[in-house]
Amino acid sequence: MTNDVRAHARSRCQMSAFAEGPRGPVRGVCTNISLGGLFLEGTQQLPVKAMTTVTVEHPTLGKFSAQAEVMHHAFTPKGMGLKFMRLEPTQLAVLQKLIASTTSL
Repeated sequence: MTNDVRAHARSRCQMSAFAEGPRGPVRGVCTNISLGGLFLEGTQQLPVKAMTTVTVEHPTLGKFSAQAEVMHHAFTPKGMGLKFMRLEPTQLAVLQKLIASTTSL
């Protein structure tokens, strides 16, 4: 049993995603997403506390982009947890549609 205390329920997904880094985009796969953030699985990571723009590409709903902060790194699987910052109403509406198209954890 884990003590996973999160403000928002996560949903499992497999969507292409990237975060803007100082040397170009850090590409990977968004493996879970919530109203609070997402996990970007990939071989590269941005530093913890770095601010970035993260983009998720849904096959039918299109792209969702938001400002985010790198909250933690993971090593199995390798990737980083990102927290969304200041979502506008239009971004929130798209995010809710993305989450509705996924599987709850």
